[in-house]
Amino acid sequence: MSLAPVDIFQYTDYRSWLKDVFQYLKERDPKFSHRFILQRLDVKSSGWLADMLSGRRLLNRTHLLGISRVLGLSPREELYFETLADYNQAKNLLEKNRAYEKILTFHEIPKDIIEADRFEYFSKWYYSVVREYLLIEPFRGDYARLGRHVRPAITASQARESIELLEKMGFIKRLASGEYRPATEHVKKQSAFSPVHYYQYLKSQMELGMGAMERIPKDERDISAVAVTLSQDSFNTIKEEIKALRQKMIQISEAENKKFWNGIQGDTRRVYQGVFEMFPVSTSRNATEEEK
Repeated sequence: MSLAPVDIFQYTDYRSWLKDVFQYLKERDPKFSHRFILQRLDVKSSGWLADMLSGRRLLNRTHLLGISRVLGLSPREELYFETLADYNQAKNLLEKNRAYEKILTFHEIPKDIIEADRFEYFSKWYYSVVREYLLIEPFRGDYARLGRHVRPAITASQARESIELLEKMGFIKRLASGEYRPATEHVKKQSAFSPVHYYQYLKSQMELGMGAMERIPKDERDISAVAVTLSQDSFNTIKEEIKALRQKMIQISEAENKKFWNGIQGDTRRVYQGVFEMFPVSTSRNATEEEK
């Protein structure tokens, strides 16, 4: 029987799970300290466990098996522990996707944690566009017309696929008149596994932005770039400013949607996609040779 009193299948991050397990066991048995665990794992470094739990050090297969043995995990729990480690420590999106697909095979995970439907929602760039467009014009059954209103245009079958998925997920609803409208004004990413499918979604939006440079007239878009030198504190400040801008955009959108909901004159709304990027293109002055 597993010694771990905290159900690993309720977690999507193995470090969070380990912290809770160790804390629980230590409260009930003072001997269950970091030193005790390190001795059982035959690890000489006194800071190894703290570094691993903080993300400064990766968990390798040997130590994973050792922790599983210390906690008395069942084969199924150990396999999920290993899969979470692969997921949390993936070096790229491909590795993360592979680990996520494996995670979906564990029937022990509560459905509200996985949210497989949201994975599907973020898998195609035009699903969110179709949902947003229904805030401008309700869908009345003409899939070809709906597809033509998306830029770049999608096929009638892709429009049908979008409507069926959005209805299944409860993101749109059919009114008594037979028209389809969004059930909520905005969809928020909530899944604990969101980095996998949300990164894929962002990638597709970036690719759309590259095409927009050629497809869309300059007066209908705003695309720019800037290179600046920033400290870590300044970078964090700008991140907060961008977050505030996104929230402001949502507030403006919600206000206009309420204003034009019933389709009055002067409605010039279109669906816009905004992608904000900030990433380093140099090392810091204090970077180590390994980091360089």
